[in-house]
Amino acid sequence: ILPSMIPVRQTLFVDTHPKRRGNCMSACIASILEFPIDKVIDTTSDEVRSSGCWQQGIENWLEENHEMKMMLVSPSSSKLEGVYSIGCGPSPRGDFYHAVVCKNGVMVFDPHPSDDGCKSFKYYYIIFNKNFNWPFGDKNDEKASG
Repeated sequence: ILPSMIPVRQTLFVDTHPKRRGNCMSACIASILEFPIDKVIDTTSDEVRSSGCWQQGIENWLEENHEMKMMLVSPSSSKLEGVYSIGCGPSPRGDFYHAVVCKNGVMVFDPHPSDDGCKSFKYYYIIFNKNFNWPFGDKNDEKASG
């Protein structure tokens, strides 16, 4: 589990992107991995989006480049306790989803300059070393990738 994070702001926004895409997810990944945003996967790219499942593109990039995995968990998962995660839910700025950095399931950083966060959290992603073994399953986990 990653113990810290460095806030990284998103650089692309739904309201100005020609295809109405923002890179909040890339900024959250960069924040949690403590990398500059140009060193992480571009979640707005046609390559990632055209695969049919951008989540799979992120998972592949994490494993191939950093020996990490990403797990999708529900808001009631006990795995959120004590860890940084990416919380996803409806944006207060329009009819689209947004991603923010959370700890213990609570927002600690919004990569959007408005700092408005999400209206609510529908799910979370946890990024972790692929060799980390969770001590037990959690009935509230929706999917473990990899």
